[in-house]
Amino acid sequence: MAIRRNTKERILDIAENLFAQQGFAATSVSEIAAQVGISSPGIYKHFSNKFAIYEQVCHRLFTPLADATRGMAADADFADTSQQIYQVLSLLATTPNTARIVQHATLARDETLDLLSDRWYRKFFSSISDPAKNPDKDWINVPTAMAFHCMILGYVTLAPLHHSIFGVDPLQPEQLEAQLKFQQNMVNGLHHLMQRQTET
Repeated sequence: MAIRRNTKERILDIAENLFAQQGFAATSVSEIAAQVGISSPGIYKHFSNKFAIYEQVCHRLFTPLADATRGMAADADFADTSQQIYQVLSLLATTPNTARIVQHATLARDETLDLLSDRWYRKFFSSISDPAKNPDKDWINVPTAMAFHCMILGYVTLAPLHHSIFGVDPLQPEQLEAQLKFQQNMVNGLHHLMQRQTET
């Protein structure tokens, strides 16, 4: 049983890297099998098809993000929100394949995008407030969510490019800490801006 479990985990590890590097459509079951060191039919002892592998890869990657954002609510204060941004960016930095898989799915606009949208992202953004129902929290809205999401994912997916340009690895602890501080400053700045608008 241990060997079977180890093989299944190795399939997921290899598939995750391939999906992140080249996308779902460009990755074949035979390619996964070859890197695992088994035959293609051996894959089907563990998974019914390639998409089932993809689903499990996403489950491993996105469950920690779902846990980190579960407490987010439309009535969250700025301290809670900034802490969640910190957690999400930290998670993505330690598992950069997550952002890369999102990028590939977004560009492909196929069943992988449907999976990410329906099974994961709708949960992540379910706490976005409706300003008409919650005017005191209108800063937690769709434009703000999209802006921060793009910033966080972009930081991770563009890390190799920025590494080659600036000669520093954005995912190293000191660089990540600087980015997290920048995100914190943005949240604080947004907070102050919203306070000033409500005071006038």
